[in-house]
Amino acid sequence: MKRLLIWGIALFCAAAQAQLHVQRLDGSAVTLDAAHLATLPREAVQAQAHGKAVEVHAVDLREVLRAAGIEPPQKISGAALRLVLVAGARDGYAAAFSWAELDPTLGGRRVFLVQDGPHADAGPLRLVVPADARPARWVRQLDSLRLVAP
Repeated sequence: MKRLLIWGIALFCAAAQAQLHVQRLDGSAVTLDAAHLATLPREAVQAQAHGKAVEVHAVDLREVLRAAGIEPPQKISGAALRLVLVAGARDGYAAAFSWAELDPTLGGRRVFLVQDGPHADAGPLRLVVPADARPARWVRQLDSLRLVAP
C-alpha cells in the first residue's frame, strides 16, 4: 500500500512538472503545461524498441503543434519544404524532423507525445516515432520543440 501511495505521489508530481516549450517560426514561443497537454486527444500507439513491443497512449504531434498555435504541415511546397522541427531534451539531446516528412501528403511520418509520469529516466514527456527502425529519435525528457528554417 505504501509503495502504491508513493508511486501515485510521484506520478502526480512528475505530471505537474511537465512543460513543453514550443517556439514558432517567427521566434515567438508558448509553453504548454501538463494540464493543457492532458486535454489533447490520445490514441493507442504500438511500436517496437530494442526488440520489445511498446504500447502507449499518446498525443499525435500534430495536435501538440495546433495547441501551440502552429498549423501542422499539410500539402506543403516551396519554402516550407526546408523547415525543420527540432525536439530538445533536458540533457541536451536533440532530434530533427523535416517538415516534409511530417506532412501526411509527403512523408506521412507520425510522431507521438507521451506523458510518462514517474519514469524519471524517460519523462515526464517523451516522443515516440513508431515507423523509425531504431528509437534514436524517441526523445526522452522532452522539454522543447522549435520550428526552424535552416
